[in-house]
Parts: sequence; structure tokens; C-alpha cells
Amino acid sequence: DHDVTVRVYFTNGGFPFTDVASGAWYYDAVSYVYANGLMDGTSATTFEPNANMTRAMLVTILWRMEGEPVVNYIMPFTDVDGGAWYAEAVRWASSEGIVEGVSDTSFAPNAEITREQLAAILWRYAGEPATAANLAGYADGASVSAYAVDAMRWCVEHGIITGTTAATLEPQGTATRAQ
Repeated sequence: DHDVTVRVYFTNGGFPFTDVASGAWYYDAVSYVYANGLMDGTSATTFEPNANMTRAMLVTILWRMEGEPVVNYIMPFTDVDGGAWYAEAVRWASSEGIVEGVSDTSFAPNAEITREQLAAILWRYAGEPATAANLAGYADGASVSAYAVDAMRWCVEHGIITGTTAATLEPQGTATRAQ
């Protein structure tokens, strides 16, 4: 009933990223997102797992998970160029209420995503499910911004986000590509 985009990735039979060791804690996740076309490398041979993820990168992953839908929606963000690689992803995510801007007219696509922004976007993508979890076990749990409290609770409850240590979440800290 609808158009389908099929992506084919040809490799020489090996994993292309020389900076992702087979024993790294994130190897299986990187392999999965690459094999399923959710994330690309930063070059043909590098993934840069420890580089910080941007807001545009996360939204693009979710958009790709949904099959790259095209929506007829006016882009509310003046800092998203219509020809940018992430433009349709931002347009889709905004139309679905998955993302909000850093202001009414600014999305900040190239800004490094914070852990609480990551939680909020994933929580909205999941449909804003209820959670009974609390963040009292983390010394910095009370420093989660108000807009992200329920989102961070849900992400912690489901193991989507874990503490950077046993006692800290670092909600305003950045998230890496491996995370």
C-alpha cells in the first residue's frame, strides 16, 4: 500500500570500523546499528564511539527505525537547513511531538546531546509511558531538569540509561555515540 525504501550495504565481509574493538562493551550495539542502517560511521573505517552524539544524530536514528517517513509538516526550526542530511528526520520527529527545540525556532542540530535530552527524546518516542521509578539512589538525581524527570526515571527503570557511576547520572553530561 505504500512506498518502501530498501537499503543494501555491501561490505567485504568484515566489520569496517577499526576503532571498535571486538571486545569493547559497545561492539555488539555498534555492529547492530551499522548492519541495520541506523547509524553510519564517521568515515568508511571509523565509528568514533567516544565522540559525543549530536541532537541530529539521535533524531536520525529514530527516523531510520521508522523507515524514513516523509511528512508534510512545516519545519518550525530556522537552524535546520532543508537540504541537511538530518532535515527530514527533524521534520518527522517534530511533527510527531518527539522533539522540541531549544527554543521555539531553534533545534540546535549540531549541539552535543545531553543525557537528559536523550532520555526525553527516547521517552517521547516510546509514547511517554508512565513510570514508578525514582532517582533517589543517585546523588545527582535531583539535578535532572523538570522537563526530563519522568523521562529519566523511565530510562533508568528500563535500563536504557545507567549511571555513569553507581551513584551518579550526570543528566547534563553528554552522551557518546557508543552510549
